[in-house]
Amino acid sequence: MALSKGQMTRQKMINLMYLVFIAMLALNISTEVLDGFVLMNDNLQESIKIADERNEKLYSDINVSYTSNPEKTRDSYELSKKVKLQSDSVVLFIQKLKEDIARKTDGSDADADNLKKKDKLGPSSEVMMAPVGGQGKRLKEMLDAYRENMLVYISDSIKQNVVRRTLSTEPSERARKDRKNWLQASFENMPSIAAVTLLTELEMNVRQAEGEVLNNLVQDIDVKDLRVNELSAFVVPQSNIVMQGLPYRANVILAAVDTTQRPKVVIDGKELPLDNNGLYEVGTASVGTKSFNGYIELLDRMGNSLRRDFTQEYTVIEPMATIAPLLMDVVYAGIPNEISISVPGIPSQDIVATAVKGGTLTKSGKNWVAAPATAQVGQKFVISVSARVNGALRTIVAGKEFRIRRLPDPTPYIAYNDAEGKAKMFKRGNLSRSVLLGTDELKAAIDDGILNIPFTVTSFTTLSLDAMNNASPELSNGAKFSDRQKEQIKRLARGSELFITKIKVKGPDGERELNTMVVRIN
Repeated sequence: MALSKGQMTRQKMINLMYLVFIAMLALNISTEVLDGFVLMNDNLQESIKIADERNEKLYSDINVSYTSNPEKTRDSYELSKKVKLQSDSVVLFIQKLKEDIARKTDGSDADADNLKKKDKLGPSSEVMMAPVGGQGKRLKEMLDAYRENMLVYISDSIKQNVVRRTLSTEPSERARKDRKNWLQASFENMPSIAAVTLLTELEMNVRQAEGEVLNNLVQDIDVKDLRVNELSAFVVPQSNIVMQGLPYRANVILAAVDTTQRPKVVIDGKELPLDNNGLYEVGTASVGTKSFNGYIELLDRMGNSLRRDFTQEYTVIEPMATIAPLLMDVVYAGIPNEISISVPGIPSQDIVATAVKGGTLTKSGKNWVAAPATAQVGQKFVISVSARVNGALRTIVAGKEFRIRRLPDPTPYIAYNDAEGKAKMFKRGNLSRSVLLGTDELKAAIDDGILNIPFTVTSFTTLSLDAMNNASPELSNGAKFSDRQKEQIKRLARGSELFITKIKVKGPDGERELNTMVVRIN
């Protein structure tokens, strides 16, 4: 239906207002920003030129290899032709889009690399996002298909991630917050020079992805075409430490080497000297499972680098010898007995130990804790040890028997501070009356330099003799000296003796009565 004269006038006014609005937006774009896009576009063009030259060299190498040996390189040759066709198709379409934007910007004689109206905002939206004839959707589909096709032929995961990011058509985080898709964020209301520069960058990314695939194809050809002049037999053991009862495993291989060319070996970022002939040596300052990684690099017949990465683990164990007195293999009932368990060549986390008789055994940090049952005193505490080797739990590799003993009696003592303020423990002998009166309680403990176990005094009796050898006993129903006992001590003359007897204590294995303690008053 034809528009009326009034409708046409109104439409012209809307178009004029739109042009004025676009012009106002353009005024806000500084010349420096526009010139920056021009410089970026020029640099990208130079990078594309370098990538094209490199790729052509790789195509030439593949063609030469195919001519000399078609049977061996046929697959790589056919695939290279497929890659070139796909890459050129995407690049030609991108160049067409740049030309379309340039013509919408400067007219029919426009040059995409030398735009005059660089700040013009309409052309990129019109060419890429117009409801009818917009080419952005097709560009996105071509990039997505090309990216996924190329990733199949790239083996290096790091290079795969680079290609995946540089050819991604997913919106950025900022674009998602603004609820814009990739096309809108990239081309909507963009100055022509910005849109052309973005397309140039995509063109460069395509050429770089093409180069990564070609490098992979050339490496595959080189693997089949390495020259060797010496064959050697090697035995590669799975472990240099094998326990009795476990199988020894090793890979016996035939290795081909080129004695005229030593490969470059890099481990943990440091290159091994060529004189080492691949021998790697490192100090072992600490125990545990260690690892190192690196790569071996060799030049093929074309002078290109052929690199293979590797990772290796090894285990460092403590130098050890087992020395044990036969009469001292005992554990004490009622207390946790700390035990060290180790198996040569096996990390501590792969050792499994259990108590098969006499109590329980639990892991505690790097060591183990044996808890013999009190009722088993006089019996045997038996430990069996197994190990995980190559992921599987092996049968018992060691066993040990201990005798279960009752804890020895603790020693009663009186704690006090001497004239210099140092803590002292009085167990027998001479003691001044003032020190004795200043003591609050009687204590008991096993403190022989091996065991350090406190006991609780539950009661004791003090006994003194008068001039007629009449005994005067006083009882305390706890660890503290009673008031009557302190009065008894005050009456003691110098040189007399105080007998502390019927000392009852409670320890981790139950109650017991201790021998008499004699204190001579000086």
